[in-house]
Amino acid sequence: MTVDGSTTATPTFVDVPPAPPTPHDGGGPTAGFRLAATLTTVRQYWHYLVDQGLDRAPAPLLHGLPTTAGTGLRTTPAGTVEIDRALDDLPVVWVTWHGAIAYCTWLAARTGVPCRLPSAAEWRHAAAGPARFRWALGNDFDRPVYAPAATGPRPVGHTPANGFGLHDMTGNVFEWCQDPLTAPGGAEAESLGSRVIKGGAYTVRNPESFDNATIFTADELSAVPYIGFRVLSLPVPARRP
Repeated sequence: MTVDGSTTATPTFVDVPPAPPTPHDGGGPTAGFRLAATLTTVRQYWHYLVDQGLDRAPAPLLHGLPTTAGTGLRTTPAGTVEIDRALDDLPVVWVTWHGAIAYCTWLAARTGVPCRLPSAAEWRHAAAGPARFRWALGNDFDRPVYAPAATGPRPVGHTPANGFGLHDMTGNVFEWCQDPLTAPGGAEAESLGSRVIKGGAYTVRNPESFDNATIFTADELSAVPYIGFRVLSLPVPARRP
């Protein structure tokens, strides 16, 4: 297995230690967790599609894969899905929030370990690393690393790992988080149908858009070329003797 996990169906996870509360992101994690070292790849998502038979039938609630080549997965005129093996280390995009959740559920069943999307607070803590940086690799915005001119996603693992061993936390594509859009006054507003995305993407240029603390939202049914996701895996409780 490579460090990014792109040669197998299962992501490579790294340990992220506990963090103090971060009220801006909803309270913050109180326990450690494991997070995929990279965004979920085209190859990893393809394993899921094939296993679930979704390569043979469209699933618009889960993804809206384009008919043109270039992103690793595409919808054929017959309505099936094909993979471009030469692009299978790209982050999978064109996946809705529901598609990301479905993948996490499938991976949990496959591995026997609870899996889900990270909360915004968990994501921010993981991206900041042990040094609590503003961006994944420091407190200065390195445009050539985070935001080079691009017309689409780059292969996962393109940027160096941060202090926790996580790649591409800043830039490349936004990442779905678990959190719903919050209504005025702080109440959850699930019915609004929007979810938090973090990290910035090749489509934005302003350094503040990539800041670990910045929160954007997208409709949970959005299937677009600049949003991907990575999986959080919860530690398995130790068995009592």
